[in-house]
Amino acid sequence: MPQTSHRSTSRVLDVFDLLANAPGGYTLTEIARILASPKSSMLPILQTLAARNYTQLKNGRYYIGPSLYFTASVYRKQISVNKFIDMEMKRLATAIEESSILAVREGSKALFIHMSACQDPVHCQKSVGLREDGPRGAMGKALLCDFKLDELAHLVAKDGVRLPDPLNLYQAHVQMEEARVVNIAYESGEIEYAIHCMASPIRHGGKIAAALGIILPTFRLTPKKSADAEINLRLAVQKIENVIASSDESVQEIFSVNGFRNL
Repeated sequence: MPQTSHRSTSRVLDVFDLLANAPGGYTLTEIARILASPKSSMLPILQTLAARNYTQLKNGRYYIGPSLYFTASVYRKQISVNKFIDMEMKRLATAIEESSILAVREGSKALFIHMSACQDPVHCQKSVGLREDGPRGAMGKALLCDFKLDELAHLVAKDGVRLPDPLNLYQAHVQMEEARVVNIAYESGEIEYAIHCMASPIRHGGKIAAALGIILPTFRLTPKKSADAEINLRLAVQKIENVIASSDESVQEIFSVNGFRNL
């Protein structure tokens, strides 16, 4: 995970991010390995957090503690879910140094409702209100990955979508099935030449409510960036799902263009 100018503070935040999405907790060895930090450096941090109940140590595994929960609860009452998603998308864009995008399903199409651009002057973007054929792009594949083949065929025919060769509906559905299993869909030039995208579905109540993605020029795609992007994308989606599950705000209103208009 990326470091800020103050290494110890960054490590504390890395621990929070890691444990927040680990219901089974992690051992000291696992935390040190995942965060690429020596156990001798992580141990005093974890001991201090545990002493103040920001983490809990049970049977050799560390979990999120009640102090962090109470602090987060107070904060959550002060911001909307849309603001939280916007902040998480900015964090994601900063961590990967690429743009993050958010879309919902409109028939068989992906409708883009929000974007957070990275700081690099050369970056990819998707305009709010843009619609893309779902079966072709990563965002659409993530949004449609729960559909059976016959359901997908009906949806595509209804929208009058024509897939280009060699991408036919069966091949697209195979990719969606893979996305459903690993929770990430991929696109490499299917929508725009030399543009790569990876996306993950955001679920609420077991159903896909939206998709969060990372978009970048293919020339900047390296194995390390791809691996970091997958880790950070999964983390961001888990955070957003957790916040939505604990909120009484309307999911339909959250995932709308208007929901992000006045942030």
